[in-house]
Parts: sequence; structure tokens; C-alpha cells
Amino acid sequence: LEDCWHHILFKELNIKKSRNESPVLVAVPVQWTKLDHERITQIFFENFNVPGVYIAPQPLLALFGCGTVSGIVVDIGSQVTDVNVVMDSNIQPQSNFMIPIGGNHLDEYFLQLLQKDTQLVEQFNQHQLELTIEFAKYVRELPGLCHVVKEEANKDKEQDLLLPALATEEILEEDTAQLEEETIKELPECVEVEYKGHKFSIGKYRHQVADPLFLPELVGLEALSLPEAIRLAVMNCEPPEIRPKLWETMVLAGGCCLTSGLNKRIKTEAQIFLPQSDNAGDTQPRMINFLKVPDYFTVLKERQYQLYSTWLGAEIVAKLVFIDAKNYISKVDYNEFGPSVIHTKAY
Repeated sequence: LEDCWHHILFKELNIKKSRNESPVLVAVPVQWTKLDHERITQIFFENFNVPGVYIAPQPLLALFGCGTVSGIVVDIGSQVTDVNVVMDSNIQPQSNFMIPIGGNHLDEYFLQLLQKDTQLVEQFNQHQLELTIEFAKYVRELPGLCHVVKEEANKDKEQDLLLPALATEEILEEDTAQLEEETIKELPECVEVEYKGHKFSIGKYRHQVADPLFLPELVGLEALSLPEAIRLAVMNCEPPEIRPKLWETMVLAGGCCLTSGLNKRIKTEAQIFLPQSDNAGDTQPRMINFLKVPDYFTVLKERQYQLYSTWLGAEIVAKLVFIDAKNYISKVDYNEFGPSVIHTKAY
């Protein structure tokens, strides 16, 4: 990680180490310890010669990037998926859940599906190419190709999660009215994908790529499903009156957040945790809503820029923090108190 930071600062940004005048905001996972924060502080001051450091948790920055200070952040990374709750800019540690499934697991599962397609395997053999996880990741990341809200192939496996027909129709009608720059339409049975100068046909099983997030046993793991982790995160928050608001302010972050239909898939499967009666009390959630980067950030208002919500939140915080040395750890502070000084000025 230190090598990555070094490359960004001195290769990509072309900062001169001997004349480094750029303070740094570091966005970190909530699981990182105080010792991790101290080590970060030491690296940036002693190895990178920065004039100032500020550390902030990633979930909080993701919410800031979407224009709110309270909500649930679902961050799907390469190895794990983190579910975190933030209330009034404060991380709620009792509501942090980690699912040991990330983008890499989705790629491995998708590769298994691809390898079962004998026609596709034959096409690869004809072109003397190897069907690898690189291809699986390439297909998964193509915009609009894998629409995970389609669950035809998993209906038999998920009967216990399905809602009554009437409730399901109501949910789908609500989703249709709240589409985010997407149109649910009949998707073709097969699509052609160009890869390394050749075209390959991919079947409808491509829509199952995100299934391990909802059925961890598909990748051999005994873990919470994503909807279950979200429910537990909300239920661990007190007082109960705040819980409905959390369901209404959810943010998808991380490398997989742009997967088509993922937010609607989460909505549909999490509806079983919401009361179906009109007589539900004030502490019962009534709807699930996902936030996105506000439209007034005109450069980032397109759907594909949701990926950068954490970066946007960090930019906002950096502009507010680094205008006054009282807000962040300066080199003078570090020289006087050492790495532990980072705990005196941070979110």
C-alpha cells in the first residue's frame, strides 16, 4: 500500500518530495485500528514529507458525496463487502458488518458459469484462447450487459425468499417508477461480446453474476447475505425511531456499485424485512431508497460516476479541513507529539 501511495504522489501527481506542499486526506476502512492510523501518519510525514495529514472513514465520505450525514453504506470491494451505518456524521461500530464476498468472488463464480457454457468454450478453443477470470471480469464490468435484477435462473433456489405475488407486484411497480437512468426491458437471450479481436456469445446466465451476495453458499461460504447484513445493521441502531430513515438513505459504493440492477435487486430481496401492513408503527420502515451523487455536481451526475462518491466526499472534506492548520495534523504537531497525535484531529 505504501508503494501505491508513493506512485500516486510522486509519479502520477508529479509532486517533488523535497518540496512537498500538498497536505493529504486519507480515506480508510472503519476496521483499521488506531495503530494503523498511527502507521499511516508516520509514513506520510517521514517517508513522503507531506505538510499535513487528515484521516477520515470511507463510509462517512461516501455519504458526504451523496449529500447526507446519516445512512447506510454498502461498499462492495474486491475481497469483502462492508455494511456500515453512519448517524449524524458518526460511525456506529455496533452496526458494522463485513461479508467475506467481493468482486473477486463474483468473477470466480461467473467464470464457473462461463465454463459450463460448452458453446462458449468451443468458441475460445477455435480462437486458441483460454477462458480465464480476466474474461469473466471483463464481461462483468461491461455496462448494462449483466442485469442482476433478473433472477430467472435462481427462482427455484430462492423460493423461501420470494414475497407473496401481490406484494411483489407492488414492489416492482414502485421500482419501475423510480428507475435511475435505466429502463427495464426484455433482455436478449444471448449477447455478443468482442474480446481480443473476436466475438463471443454469452447466455442469460450472465445475469446471475451477483448471486453470491444474496446466496453465499454458491461460493461455499457460510455468511450473512447482503440483505440480512443490512437488516442487522439497522436493527442494532438505537433509538428505534431512526431506523426507517436509515432504510431510506442507502448508498452503494465500491467497484461493483455500477452493476446494472443491483440496487433494485437489494430492494426486492430486502422487502421481506419491511412490514406489509398499512398499520405499521412509526418505528417500522416503509420504503427502501438509494441515494446518488446530487445533480448539482454537474460533472459527476451521470450514473457511472456513482463509483466516485467516496472520492467526492473526500474532496468536500479536504476543502473544508485544509483551510486552517487547526483542523488537521501538521508537521509541527507530528514533530512535537509523534504519530499518536492523529487521534486528536479526525472524524
